[in-house]
Amino acid sequence: MTSTEESTNIEEMTTEWELTRLNNDFVYYIDNGDFESMIALFTPEAVFDRAGTVHRGHDELRQGMRERPKVTARHLLTNFHFSNVAKDSAEAVVTAMVYHGPVSEDGGPVVYATDNGRVIEFHDKYTKTPDGWRISARTARPIFTPKIWP
Repeated sequence: MTSTEESTNIEEMTTEWELTRLNNDFVYYIDNGDFESMIALFTPEAVFDRAGTVHRGHDELRQGMRERPKVTARHLLTNFHFSNVAKDSAEAVVTAMVYHGPVSEDGGPVVYATDNGRVIEFHDKYTKTPDGWRISARTARPIFTPKIWP
């Protein structure tokens, strides 16, 4: 491997690590109700299609999060498949196992229906900005859903 190939490989691995971190930040913020921090991970003109509910830009994202039902949620991410990784743009499909339940009244564990888990894929486009990587487009595509989908 030449030093140029080695350098390119390290740059691509660094980008993929930064994008993995971006995704982990996204689910941490959304699961903990820190919607302003979550919205800041998107470019100002980003499009977020939440399984058919489409938000364009930060203001619509903010409104969508205000209208989101109050729940306890956890998004468990896996299977990061990056493609078209370039210096200032990239794409990925990221799989998430998602659980929702009622809000805990006392901070303890939440009881939820065993058929509540679902698998979704995030089909993403990312843009490198002066502030780091941001999500420029995200489509949440259900793969497995419970019989009753909210």
